[in-house]
Order: sequence, then structure tokens, then C-alpha cells
Amino acid sequence: MKFLTTEKISELELINYALKKEGVRELSHKTEINKLGEGAWHYAYLIEKEQLVLRIPKRTAYDQAVVFNREELMVEYASTKAFYQHANKAKEGVCPTYFNYFVQAELTYTMESFLGESIAIGNQTIEQSKYYGRELGEVFLALESLDPPFEGIGYLQMGGNGELKGQIDMDLKEFILQETKDYVNELNSLISSDFEFDKEKVLETARKIFLSRSIESEKRVLTNQDTSPENIIFAKTGVKIIDPYPLIYSGSSLAANHVFNYSTFFPTANDTIRYGRGNYHLYKHHLQANAEGFIEGYTDGSLQKRRNINAECFFKLVSMADIHYQLLNEKSLNREQTIRFGTKEQIEKRLKLYLYELECFSLSMI
Repeated sequence: MKFLTTEKISELELINYALKKEGVRELSHKTEINKLGEGAWHYAYLIEKEQLVLRIPKRTAYDQAVVFNREELMVEYASTKAFYQHANKAKEGVCPTYFNYFVQAELTYTMESFLGESIAIGNQTIEQSKYYGRELGEVFLALESLDPPFEGIGYLQMGGNGELKGQIDMDLKEFILQETKDYVNELNSLISSDFEFDKEKVLETARKIFLSRSIESEKRVLTNQDTSPENIIFAKTGVKIIDPYPLIYSGSSLAANHVFNYSTFFPTANDTIRYGRGNYHLYKHHLQANAEGFIEGYTDGSLQKRRNINAECFFKLVSMADIHYQLLNEKSLNREQTIRFGTKEQIEKRLKLYLYELECFSLSMI
């Protein structure tokens, strides 16, 4: 294993180094190491007696060397801690209640509460998947009732006085209007392409959806962009959120992000290195049920919120289709692009599917 550390020590020694810093009993032998797994960026270990999870960053991610950057890691971990505290106010226990981190070149780690085993998507019943989605939607709705603890919008960064804040100093409504213009440009890019699809029908759908976009009623929300299944614990006691990607933005947009990913993107990205290991195409009905449950929980009977989330899903679809179109226009793809989106042949196949979905997009909620 290759850890992000300057020290030439064993896995056991590095783990014990972190445990000692935390005041937790050290392991006496390597046979006591309980590896939970690994993500793209971290190895994860269960400290069973204390029911804690230790995460240590990897030296390589997506086949590329990771360069130690203290400022970036401090922002990442401070943002995670802030989101955990904030989300636990929205729903008690939905995130780890304990989270600590240490960032130095010789040792970097995070330590957080263990939230239990997760029931894999494929081992859930359809009703279970819908139930978990509903619970998660309720959490996202509850987050909208809380004022963000930081200024600004967008992803979090460290301010001059060591405080977290959004990267963008702009009024939310002004930013949404600018983003809407970006969506128009992305749509026009697709319309002007040589790909054959019912462009007039898509334009007519777009005109109605753009006019109906929720702007005035939106408020700043500290929310989470990454709700991929590997970052959700589908526990017997309910849904839990770990390893978030926090940002301050419109609640409708990030709710739609979850719905779009589960209903459209994840099931169609099974041929990529990044998402292929999840075999999401085999569980598309479970993912769709999760998305449907999420909508129920998030909208809580509000027809307007259903309309908002439907419109935002259209924008996500336009944007994802244009990302694929722009990748096809690249002379060549770098390794990270290939890992996330696949070969040009796979990208083109996926793009054609997204263009078809744009043609068929339902206006029933508009």
C-alpha cells in the first residue's frame, strides 16, 4: 500500500501513529488491522472496539500521483466536519457525530464515528431502496430550513481569518441567472451539433422549462453534491451520509443532482472505470426507486417543489449531454477523463442516449 506520507513505515505503524494521536488504544499486531475498503482517495479502517473509522489518504488516485497540499486537505476535512455538524441539526445521527482530522506531511488522517454496515443496492428490495431515498430526500428538505453557517455560495474555501466560506461572493439569484445563461449556451451547443435528434421538440421543451425555473424562491443552503451509493450508508437503522462534497447553493439544484444521478447517470456510466465497479446498470430499478423515494421525501406533497426538481433535472441532462459532446470534440482524452467517462466510443453511445432522453423529457410537472 502506498500512503500519502513522508515516513517509510509499515501500515501497522502508520495506523498506530494515528491512533496514538487520537488517544485510542494501539494495535498490537498486523492481524488486528480491519480494513473496511478503499475509495479513490483514502484507505479506510475500522477501529472495532471504539467503533471508529480511520481514513488515511492514498499516494495515488485515478492512476495519478497525489501531491501533498496541506491547505487543500485542511479545507476538505474542515468542510466535511462542518457539514456533518450541520446535517446532524437537520436530522440527528444522519452523519457521524464524531469527526477529527490531522494534516501533516508525515501523517494525515481523519477519524469519525462508525455508522454501521451498509446494505448493498443489489441486496435491497425495491421498497427498501425507495424508503432510503425518501429518508434522504427528507434530510435535503430539512437542510433548507437551516441557515448556512458561512457566507458566500459555491464550494467551500478558507478565508483570510481561517474561516470557511463559499468561493463565490455573489447574490444567489444573480448566480442562478448566470448559470441559466450557461445552460442556454450548452443547449445551443447541442442544437448546433451534427447529431440527429428532434431539435425543435427539445427547444420547445427548453423554452417552457427555462421560463419556469425557480429563482426568486430559492435560498442559500449548505448541502451536499456527492450522494453516490458508496458515500451513503444504507443501514438497518436508516440512511446515513458520509464523505460529502459540501457546497452552498440552491436546494432545488442539489436535490435534482441526486435524482439525475440515480435515475440517469449512474445506470449509464457502468462502462467507466470510475463507476463500473458499482455495476449500477444491474440495479437500475433500485436506483430509480431511490430517486422516486427521494422526490417524495424532498417535495413533501408540494407540487411546486416537484416542478422545481423536474426543471433542474432537465438542466442536469442538458449539461451532462454537453460535457459528453465537448469530450468528443477533444483531440484526445487524458487519463482522468477516460477514467470518469470512458473511451470516445462509449462517450458517443452515452451522448446519443442523453439526446434521446432530452427528446422524451416529460413536461407533466411544468
